[in-house]
Amino acid sequence: MKNRIKEVKIVIGANYGDEGKGLMTDYFSDRAEKCLVVCDNGGAQRGHTVTRGDKRHVFHHLGAGTLSGADTYLSSYFILNPIFFAREYREMGRYGVVPVVYRNPDCLWSTPYDMIINQVVEEYRGTRRHGSCGMGIWETIVRSRKIHSPLDDLRGKPSLMREYLTRIREEYLPARLRELGVERIPESWVKIIEGEGLIEHFIEDLLFLAGHTKVAEDRLLCQYNRVIIENGQGLLLDKNRNEYKEHTTPSNTGLRNASELLDGLELTDIPVEVCYVTRTYLTRHGAGPFPGECPKGEINPRMVDETNQPNAFQGALRYGIINPMGLADRIREDFREYARNEEYFISLAITHLNETAGKWNGQTDISRDLFKRIGVRCVYYSSGRSKEKIEIEDHL
Repeated sequence: MKNRIKEVKIVIGANYGDEGKGLMTDYFSDRAEKCLVVCDNGGAQRGHTVTRGDKRHVFHHLGAGTLSGADTYLSSYFILNPIFFAREYREMGRYGVVPVVYRNPDCLWSTPYDMIINQVVEEYRGTRRHGSCGMGIWETIVRSRKIHSPLDDLRGKPSLMREYLTRIREEYLPARLRELGVERIPESWVKIIEGEGLIEHFIEDLLFLAGHTKVAEDRLLCQYNRVIIENGQGLLLDKNRNEYKEHTTPSNTGLRNASELLDGLELTDIPVEVCYVTRTYLTRHGAGPFPGECPKGEINPRMVDETNQPNAFQGALRYGIINPMGLADRIREDFREYARNEEYFISLAITHLNETAGKWNGQTDISRDLFKRIGVRCVYYSSGRSKEKIEIEDHL
C-alpha cells in the first residue's frame, strides 16, 4: 500500500488526565483533508470534551476529531466497550454525523461482568479504593488472559455469544470476586448479575459494534494525509510508574505505543509532532497520592468542570498546584526515551489559561525558560473551551 501520510500529530496528557486532549485533537482535525484519529490506549473510560457553540460532547469511544470530519481507528491497544460504543455512535446523530470507525482485530473487549466485578470490588474496598472509574478496564485485561475470545470469532453467532457470556457469569465472575477477597456478593448486585435481559441487551450492543465498525490493520494509517494519535489519561498515570502502582492505569499513556505503531509502518521523512497537553494547574480524578493537592479555591473558586462531575467510584475532581519544572522533566523523559528520529519534535499545549489569568496556578508567569528546558518547537495557548480560543506561538 502506497503511503500518503503527510504529517502525524500525537496528543499526550502530561499529568493525571483531564488536560484538554479532546480540545487539541479537535483543533488538529479542523479543516484537515483526509484525517484519521487513532485511539491509542485505554478504552471507554477516557472522557475527551469537544465544544461547539452551546453544544458539547464528551468522547469516550470515538476519536475527538469526529465532529470535524475525521475517521476513527481503534488500535490494538484500545479496549472496546460495546455498551458505550453503541450509545455514543447513536449520539452522533444529534450532530448529523455518521462516524466512520475502524478497529484492529486484536482489540480486547469488555463485558458487563468485567464492569460489575470492578464496581463490586471498589465498593468492597471502601476507604482503600484504588480510584477506578468502574469501567472494568483492568478486569477486561485479566479476564481476557484466561478466557478471551476474539470478537470476530463470535460475530454472527448469537448462540456462541450467549454461551460465552453465561460461562463468564456462572463460573468466572464468582471465582474472580473470591480471588479479590469478596466472599459474598451484595444482594443488590446479585439482582443485576442474574437479570434476564443483561446478556441479551449486551449481545445487541456487541452486534451493533461489529456491524458499525470495519476491521483493519495498522497499515490503514497510510491511506490518510493527516494522522492524529489521541492518547487517553496522562503521563503520571502510566502503568510503568512504580511509585503508586495500584493507582495507575493499565496502559502506556505516553509516547511508547505511538512510536511502536509508527515503527511498524516504516515511515520516513514525515514530521511527527508530539503535543503534550497540560492545564495551568493540576487535577486528579479518583483516589491515589496527589503531591501539591489543594482546595480549588486556592487556584480559582469560581472554576466549574462540566465533564468531571462527582461519581460513586471516583468522587469529586481534585485540584493541585502544578510544578512547571516537574512538568518539563517528565515530558523530556518520555520524549527522549521513545522519540525515534529527528523528524519527531515537541509542542506544548497549555489550556485553561482563562481560569488562572494566564499564569501557572494563577500565581507564576509562564516563561520561555520552561520551553527551552523541554525543547519545545511551538506552544498552543488555550483560553476557553473551544478550538477557536487557541492561539499558537511558533518557531520558538
